[in-house]
Amino acid sequence: MLRAFASFFLLPPAACLLLVITGLLILRLATRTGVLLIALGIFSLWLLSTPVVSSRLHASIEHYPALTAEQLASTDAEVIVVLGAGHYDNAAEFAGQSAPVAAALSRVHYAAYLHRQTGLPLMTTGGPMNRQQDVHAEVLAEALDVYGAPVQWLEKTSATTWQNALFSAEILAPQGIEKVMVVTHSYHMRRAVMLFELAGFEVLPAPTQLSTTYPLNRLPYWLPGAEALDLSHDVLHEYLGLLWYRLVSPVGNASERDLRLAPH
Repeated sequence: MLRAFASFFLLPPAACLLLVITGLLILRLATRTGVLLIALGIFSLWLLSTPVVSSRLHASIEHYPALTAEQLASTDAEVIVVLGAGHYDNAAEFAGQSAPVAAALSRVHYAAYLHRQTGLPLMTTGGPMNRQQDVHAEVLAEALDVYGAPVQWLEKTSATTWQNALFSAEILAPQGIEKVMVVTHSYHMRRAVMLFELAGFEVLPAPTQLSTTYPLNRLPYWLPGAEALDLSHDVLHEYLGLLWYRLVSPVGNASERDLRLAPH
């Protein structure tokens, strides 16, 4: 819970708004500092909400390119592991069943494509994460079944990327599986690879939603929007995550193993 609150206040838009609020509170006592904080908060929120800045942030953290047809044809990976990305409950269009959010659906779509190209078995990851306590791995498996891509293994208890890796290893390692193809967003892949390797796997990264860098000389790309702000938030969250795991190794850390998501 403490880590969730810290992450919230360190990331946009909350971090930017906190600068503005702090500036307003101290404006009478320290006018120059107050004005500076207000301007910094507004300006940073604007920049992080533009495609020009968010796309460059995305490119800065992207470490692995898209897999090629040649790599898929010659891969020695043994299973495709799909990392969770959230779902929503009571979807009216699905008769009240849970359904993947857009980010999860993009991973499901790519995993189904990889399954068709390689014939490799599929594994989905993620534990309960909503009011109904529906298991995320099961929601992803149902979505993959719609694509005609049946899931062989489900890891049903994880709440973090480290737990995705650790609990997947507890299922796959006893079966002698050592090399996995990991599917997640390109901005999340550096952290995912690091943690899956710590869990004992050899990893073939299979990133989706790779970056597109927008030109600096086009005015529309300097206009703020919610999608760009969301991307900036996600990338900065990954940088925080990488820093956290550089400072605190999850290996043998009981608090990392036992962490659970609070129901929404």
